[in-house]
This record gives sequence, C-alpha cells and structure tokens, in this order.
Amino acid sequence: MPVTQSILSTTLQLLRDKLVDNSYIAHPLLAALDAGGSIIKVSGGARVEIPLVFGDHSSISLLRNGFEPVSLAVKDPFHTALYEYSNFVQPIVLSQVEKVANKGDLAVVNILESKVKNTFLSLKKEVSRQIIRGDSPVLTTLQTLNGMGTATTAANTNGWFEAGAFGAQTNTVGGLSKGTFAAQNWQNQVFNSAGTLSLEHLDTLMIQAQIYNPSGDRPGMLLMSPNMFAAFMALQQSAVRYVSTGDRDGLDRSFAGMWRGATIHVDPNLGFANAAGQTVSGYAITHDQMSLYADTEGYMTIGDMQDVPGTATSVASVFNRMQICTGHLASHGVFLNAEA
Repeated sequence: MPVTQSILSTTLQLLRDKLVDNSYIAHPLLAALDAGGSIIKVSGGARVEIPLVFGDHSSISLLRNGFEPVSLAVKDPFHTALYEYSNFVQPIVLSQVEKVANKGDLAVVNILESKVKNTFLSLKKEVSRQIIRGDSPVLTTLQTLNGMGTATTAANTNGWFEAGAFGAQTNTVGGLSKGTFAAQNWQNQVFNSAGTLSLEHLDTLMIQAQIYNPSGDRPGMLLMSPNMFAAFMALQQSAVRYVSTGDRDGLDRSFAGMWRGATIHVDPNLGFANAAGQTVSGYAITHDQMSLYADTEGYMTIGDMQDVPGTATSVASVFNRMQICTGHLASHGVFLNAEA
C-alpha cells in the first residue's frame, strides 16, 4: 500500500502524544511545573496579563472618641504585568528518497519517529537554555530567569533574577520596573554562599521567600547545578532515606530529592558564570507564583505533512506559542557561588 500524506499526518499526531510525554515534558523544569499544576493551556490571546496589587488602597485612621476625621485619601494599587507570547517553529522533513528506500508503513514510521524525537529534543534543549541561562541565540522573545547575563553575554535587563541585594534591584519584569516598585517587593531573593554551601543557606533563602509570599508557601522546587547538588548531598548524607529497588526505579529520573518539602532537580544549564563573574548555582521557584502559559494549539503542535513545491520532500512544522509568567518575584530566589 502506498504511503499517503494522510497516513504520514496521522502517524505524526500519534507520535506527538507519545513523544511529548517521554521527551519534552521530562525536562526537570517543565516536569516540575507540570507536577505543580503550573502549566496553563489557554486558547488564543495576544499576550498574558497578570493583575497585581502594589501597596494599600487607603490608610488607617485611629479613633479615640469617634469624632475624629477619617482620612479618605486613596490610591489605585492595581497594576498589570504584561508578558508577550514567544512563537517559534521547527520543521520535520522527510524526503522522497527516504520513503522509497524504506518501503512499508512501519519503516517510514521508524524514520519519522527518529526525526520527531530529534526535533523535540532540540526544542527542549533550546527552551531550557533560554529559561535557565537566557543566552539562546534563537528564542530571544522567551522570558528568562537569568537577568545577570553570562560570561559571554551582557546582563539581561528583562530577566527575572538579579544578584543585587533584595530591594536594590533594577531590572524590568513584565513591563514593571523592579526599582520603581522596590518598596512593594517586586524583587527576587538572593543568597551568595561565597564558595561554600551550607544547609543554612538553603533555609535562609527559602524562609525569606516564604515570609514574602502572600499564601505563606515556601518554594516548592529547587533547581541545582550538578556541583551544587553534589555539595548538598555531602552536607546531608545522614538524612538520606534509602528506598527499595522497586521504589527507586519508579522515581522520575529528573527528580533528585527533597529539602523542606521542595523537590530538588539537577539542571546542567546551571553552574554558569554570570557577567560579573559570579557562579549561578541554583534557583528556588514557588509553584503558585510561576506559570508556563501555552496555547492549546501551540504546545509542541505538529501540523500535517505537506509536499514542498519544487522539491522531492514533505515537511511538517512543530509550532510553539508559550511564555513563562510571574506575579510575585519575592517568592523566588537565586543561589550564587554554591558549587562546593
């Protein structure tokens, strides 16, 4: 039976369901966001708007006998953080030669599967690189957690996290200046371990993030560089709980452990030097204050195979329309110089 475009297109859709689960979402950051219910799929829209309240609407008046004047001075505390969607696409191409040389539906499916998997892995790698490090040369419209730059790129003034002290940061996130709203805590937490990690450092940053969080929750996810995680494990070996082989084999491979209720994930994108020469070792993320918004038709969506005019190839595109968003920076934090 000849391999028709309808068969190829249908096969791609079936492969997508399999490979999204086993490849793309398995990335530590995305897997943790998904487990925490922080991946939000919406239909349509030009951008994501997060409503915020900065400060108090009115002031308190003390009454001693009940006849004192009451201050009716008010201000508008409502603001909106704006996040434009990032749109990107990557093609999957199958040549006529490949179709003919690999006769039979099963052979073609194998070729498609390898190409789809390769494309998804490429997208996963680049999305991860941009969100964690912020130095992707392609996905420049995707928000990044890193506002500190790298050894080869300047500081990103729209990145979420800075190395400056809490209250003294100056970046712009969601269109809102961290400097203008410093008194309203539009700032990220930061802890510099100065080259030597201590468990107290983890607790200090997590406590600071907790007391500033409106819900009172601690960060639910810790992303660590390989070296930071090794240092962490050396510090708390006495607290390690061993599990049976069956339980161990059932664990998510991206899941490395827990600390104070937060899941720990090792991300190889961390451990880089920022523009100031400091090592960015880890991030603390609070689930209810960070979301990945994705369009229902733009979340690793594969279109139908189409013949390319003038060539002996067919192509399908993997389309993405997504953005990471936050409404509360003080619930998150960055660990610096915690590699040993």
